[in-house]
Amino acid sequence: MGVIAAEKSEDVKGDERRREKLLKVLTYEVVDGKPVYYRGYRDVLEGKKQPEGVMGASTYHAFVAIKIASWLDRVLGREYVVLGGELGYLIEGGWRNLDVAVFRYEDVKDKLESENYIDVPPVLVVEINVRAEVESEMEYVLKKSEDLLKSGVERVVWIFTGPRKVMVFERGKGGLILDWEDEIPLVEGLGLRLPDLLKRP
Repeated sequence: MGVIAAEKSEDVKGDERRREKLLKVLTYEVVDGKPVYYRGYRDVLEGKKQPEGVMGASTYHAFVAIKIASWLDRVLGREYVVLGGELGYLIEGGWRNLDVAVFRYEDVKDKLESENYIDVPPVLVVEINVRAEVESEMEYVLKKSEDLLKSGVERVVWIFTGPRKVMVFERGKGGLILDWEDEIPLVEGLGLRLPDLLKRP
């Protein structure tokens, strides 16, 4: 009887350790000291999906992100550095993931070969959709934008591919909601129209 109880206890501990490891892997961001998980993380905990099944971006998400990052890299020149691919950005109380981030080269030239998350505020952040498991997407967007602007980011642009809307937040100014066809203000008077960028050549 005692042996069976001990085996069950070990099984429970093993399950708890596995759950803790999975939750660590499935942490998308840390905000105010608390983890924010990838959307669909519960399916992984329940064994319905593998972690890669919820952590990977959609094809369209990846397409929009790479087109924007490539275009920015091409037009901004050597004064700036464009980084992407869920860049980890340290903020007070945790870190945020950034889809596309633009930095002044002089600010980050000594950090470009670092294996750590970056702690220098970008000039511009472009986010594509919400990939976190949250109760309210709008609250998440507002909170993340506020955190980024408070940390020193100058402008945050959100692109929502489903409703085809764009939101722009700028430090010291109110938010702006744009239609898909509108020109999006980016860096130093530079604007971008998504339909022009995303259409195939």
